[in-house]
Amino acid sequence: MSLNPLSYFLFLFLIDKSFASIILSMRLTPGVHHGSFDTYRNIYVKRELNKGKIEILRQLGFKEYRDPGFSQGRGIAYMVRNYFGESNAHFVLWNLIYDKIRVYTDKLDYNLTRLPDIVFVSDDGRRIGVEVEATRKSMNDLQTKLLVLSKYDDYFFVVTNWKYLEHYKSYGETFTRKAVQDKIATYFQGDSIPE
Repeated sequence: MSLNPLSYFLFLFLIDKSFASIILSMRLTPGVHHGSFDTYRNIYVKRELNKGKIEILRQLGFKEYRDPGFSQGRGIAYMVRNYFGESNAHFVLWNLIYDKIRVYTDKLDYNLTRLPDIVFVSDDGRRIGVEVEATRKSMNDLQTKLLVLSKYDDYFFVVTNWKYLEHYKSYGETFTRKAVQDKIATYFQGDSIPE
């Protein structure tokens, strides 16, 4: 059975009133979703959802994507709605890093423009830019990015694939997905470091 868009919207609205707001105003709430079914999220851990919620997400344009997170290998399955022009590898890692920084501070922001992917304020008040890279950028593109990054007190790159590590190291501190959590923690040494 196939529902027309209006019928489907009404069906979702009857199940969960919050669906009205996602349909009427699609906005980004960064981070990986754990727990309750927040329809503003664009990424969920699939194993934490029941079949009904997975089907609803598929109808809303979510796709299944496997990512290793902060480790390596095949990774876990996520349900991702990525309409931001970045690869899913970039999008998932960007959200995971955002979540990790949010453990330490609420003074952070995400960017979908030429600014760094994530900007946060460290314990000592410095503004830090984080640039997630999923491809090998040309020297021209990197020079433009470095002009922007140089306006921050500190910055670093995170590569989704270790094969790009050496390429980006010549442009600034660069970390793999496995090492970035430790780097983030160094900016918050004054706090008790969360587990």
